[in-house]
Amino acid sequence: MQNDNRSVRVMVDMSATLIHHGHIRLLKRAKNCLSDQKIHLVVGLTTDEEVITNKGYKPELTYAEREEVLNAIQYVDEVVPTTWMITNDILKKYNIDYLIHGSDNSNEVENIIQFPRTEGVSSEELRERALSSIIQKRNSQKPMFTPGPSNLSVDNILDLRAVFGRGDMEYDAIENTVMDNILNLTGHDHIVRMQGSATTAIDVATSNFINGKILVVVSGYYSQRLVDILTRKQDTLTDASLTVINYTDLDDELAWERTFDWIVTAYTETGDAFLSDIHLLKQLKESKRAKLFLDATASINLEDDHDVADVCAFSSCKGLGGLAGAGFITYKDGCLQPENKVMLPWALDINTYKNKMTTGPYHAICSLYSISQDFGNIRTRVRASKRVFMERYSDRVVLDDEHQPGLCTMVKVDDFSVNKGVKYSPRSVKPGYAVICHLGDMFTEDTAIGGLYESLKLEA
Repeated sequence: MQNDNRSVRVMVDMSATLIHHGHIRLLKRAKNCLSDQKIHLVVGLTTDEEVITNKGYKPELTYAEREEVLNAIQYVDEVVPTTWMITNDILKKYNIDYLIHGSDNSNEVENIIQFPRTEGVSSEELRERALSSIIQKRNSQKPMFTPGPSNLSVDNILDLRAVFGRGDMEYDAIENTVMDNILNLTGHDHIVRMQGSATTAIDVATSNFINGKILVVVSGYYSQRLVDILTRKQDTLTDASLTVINYTDLDDELAWERTFDWIVTAYTETGDAFLSDIHLLKQLKESKRAKLFLDATASINLEDDHDVADVCAFSSCKGLGGLAGAGFITYKDGCLQPENKVMLPWALDINTYKNKMTTGPYHAICSLYSISQDFGNIRTRVRASKRVFMERYSDRVVLDDEHQPGLCTMVKVDDFSVNKGVKYSPRSVKPGYAVICHLGDMFTEDTAIGGLYESLKLEA
């Protein structure tokens, strides 16, 4: 390691946990940084222990593996182990004349030369690219024609972290962002979250908001399920009386001069691929001088005008694009009147969740952090996917455009199959019909939207 009169010893320090073209460019430039002198290029390579201590993880390639790769690069003459920070003592130990580092240098040494980093690449970015590739591969291996949970986004995974519901300032900031962005979708004043599904949220919401004279508008399986939910708890609802009509009878109901306290229905019927006319529901609400409760789990972020409702309940894993496990209730001022309610079981009392008295859906909410900051991307892709499907199978589509939900489409078929992936088998679909859901494209590259239908076979 003694200098001779023909060369200058130059060190480039790096961890090179994942070696990429940015490292190669730096090494090439370092090898030629002194135009009038021969350079002996030494790589000061951070040891495994130093990477763990300073970066917080075990490097993907061990020191020996990284050393082998670097020694095979034509610009490198020598590789030596170093600590995270390069000191003058290290330079002296290896008889180094100059240290070269990127523009993010924090080493306090003499004779340092700084070069700008290569833009658009880093070991951390390569990790994210690798994760994205894994997720893309898994999505392509298992196309989902279901109403959610659907395929995964890299943001779902990258936004996961260790969190806790009390005293965790990072989580508080994440949750506040997600909750505010969901409220923006509904136009409501308040939001409550809980562990569970939309069904959990509906059960809590109906126990705390719905009272008096109740009109349930049945448009399919899930609004019929609301009838069952409310029937089971009539004894705990204040002065409750239940009236049930079919959606097809709305015109008759509008002509009937009677009033209600609440109208309850589903905006989108998943199993029936039916979209209610939200403006007709608004007219009904005003005519009956009632408040409107919507099961919005199949419509949230995919349809407009949720602010017509006074209360909505939905989940994290359908149109919102998050991981399964969170239920949400949103509502307007003046809807919650707890003094009119009987004593509720702990798990049905909305105050349990408002006051965060149970473990929350922390990771489901984390999975929504980045996605929630531009929910419109999901809506745009799902709608584009539906257009592709509608054009391809226009001769099989059952319902008119007015009642077509963004989430799914009902078609006439004897049977349908997928050569890979998961198809949707609604609880209510009649023989000779099938429902195809379009959430499988919610995270697809724009140029590839609709490609998943190549694995779909509809049989006449």
